Amino acid sequence: MTMNPIKKLIDRLSAFQLIALYYFLAVTVSFILLSLPVAHQEGVKWTFIDALFTAVSAVSVTGLTVVDTSQTFSVAGMWILAFVLQIGGIGIMTLGTFVWLVMRKRIGIKERKLIMADQNQSNLSGIVKLMKQVLYLILLIEFVGGLILSMYFLKYYDVQSAFFLAWLLLKY
Repeated sequence: MTMNPIKKLIDRLSAFQLIALYYFLAVTVSFILLSLPVAHQEGVKWTFIDALFTAVSAVSVTGLTVVDTSQTFSVAGMWILAFVLQIGGIGIMTLGTFVWLVMRKRIGIKERKLIMADQNQSNLSGIVKLMKQVLYLILLIEFVGGLILSMYFLKYYDVQSAFFLAWLLLKY
């Protein structure tokens, strides 16, 4: 039985190399999505460097941008950016842990070492439990914050716009 060459390569990478690869892939996909014409408004000057800086910043938790997001991005672009900011904010390994748990896959030693390295933890014990708690706490805070902001925005906007603005504000 031959092993998939990509799996073979991934198995040879260290935890730090895998984390760097995951972040590189996240930045690349984010850059491509933010570069799509549907992501920004017509007539807006959007350069390669703007897209790359925004993608790297969003994935790396910083969330900085060199443009006015409300004037540069279309609604689709704001959704893309909000999603990328969510991935950057939660963290790639926390999100990966969530996906592994949802798929009911066993989180082995290699995955635990990845999580440990990404989260700057000193030991493996309880790392999956910690990731679950972090994810639940983030979702709870965002849910409560979103409800509070939505209630405020309902005074000025329709229901759909109020929830959209509240959700975007939680990301930016």
